[in-house]
Amino acid sequence: MKFIKTFEDWNNVSPELKAHIDEDLDLTNSFFRLGSEAYAKLFEEFILEGGWSTVKTQNTIITPQVIADTVKIMDKISTGFNLHLMSLDLPSLDALRPVGSGTWWEDDLQSGMDKVYGDVDFMIAYPTLKLTDKGEREDEIATVKLYNDELFKWLESEKLPEVDIEESKKMSSPTSVKLLFVINLKDGETGYVQIDLVVTHKEYAEWSLFRFTPVKNVKGFVLGNLYSSFGEVLDLSIQTRGVRAKFENSVMQPWSKRKNTTEELISADANGFIDDIARFFWAQSGTTKPYQQSDSLKSWPGMDPNDPKIETLIDGISAMADTLQQLGEFGTTIKFQSKDQLLKAVANRYTEKMMTTYNSSKFNKAQSDEAKATIKKIRALIEKYIKLVKSKLK
Repeated sequence: MKFIKTFEDWNNVSPELKAHIDEDLDLTNSFFRLGSEAYAKLFEEFILEGGWSTVKTQNTIITPQVIADTVKIMDKISTGFNLHLMSLDLPSLDALRPVGSGTWWEDDLQSGMDKVYGDVDFMIAYPTLKLTDKGEREDEIATVKLYNDELFKWLESEKLPEVDIEESKKMSSPTSVKLLFVINLKDGETGYVQIDLVVTHKEYAEWSLFRFTPVKNVKGFVLGNLYSSFGEVLDLSIQTRGVRAKFENSVMQPWSKRKNTTEELISADANGFIDDIARFFWAQSGTTKPYQQSDSLKSWPGMDPNDPKIETLIDGISAMADTLQQLGEFGTTIKFQSKDQLLKAVANRYTEKMMTTYNSSKFNKAQSDEAKATIKKIRALIEKYIKLVKSKLK
């Protein structure tokens, strides 16, 4: 039996031998299997990342060097495509950077970490063109469709050797682009890497980069679930387009409501969004009483866009609740009767979201001892952060 201990070893394995790997990564019954460390890391990424829309990628281990290669290809694409857009008298796009688990690929590359990623999420910023007679959101969606369509037309005409255009088209939709890059591995073999284009718009590109930056060396869903739980409990959206609320005839509605609503941007400021949310709910009451922050909100430092911490967000949520309680907003513009009720609701929603991952059906693919150990590790991580959030949000 061939036994692989490192990812470099894996990349040096012949395609014929790799072909014996099961597509579901059930390596238990294969005469070839990864070493325990490599297998565990690969299985972990398979469970938690959004990649692998095509079987072609499943023989490529995405290391920091592989991400470096994909960034070079993205730079080439953005430069060429922007020239194409110029010829059409359309505004350029901004190719920003990898986000999610690949945020710190440069640090990982410089430190020589034996790191592996499930896929590459690359954030790009489109302009927002006035293409409809409706609202901002409809214009954004129409712009995304237009630019995505032009991108594929351009890629088909250019026939770049670094892009598998046919497979990319199969994986994509008018509003979601997944590109399959063809890269050269160290052993001279060809590797395939899935690039998910995470689209934002130029007016809130800075916020989007911040929102998609996870706690360093911690899975993105850990912090991301707290943002979304906080928003959902308040009937807001705290996603890539900033903190937003929906209204119908000047009356705030749950974010989930679609018909007959308009959106309002509350904040797109990493340092000030907690205060902006507190001010928003205070303003909804129509009171003439002066707005005043609680001492805890005055001292809240804001989220560091380059090094976010979940503890900082927890403190911010609590500080916002202190402010609203001081202003007497609970039971009026806030549906909860007290700070304690609000914080408990956020913690409970966070627990529900984390437990969805804990009980993921993907875990059923674990057959080997290494994969089962990986599941145990992921579940321990989930339990750790549920405990942390519950202990501090009270």
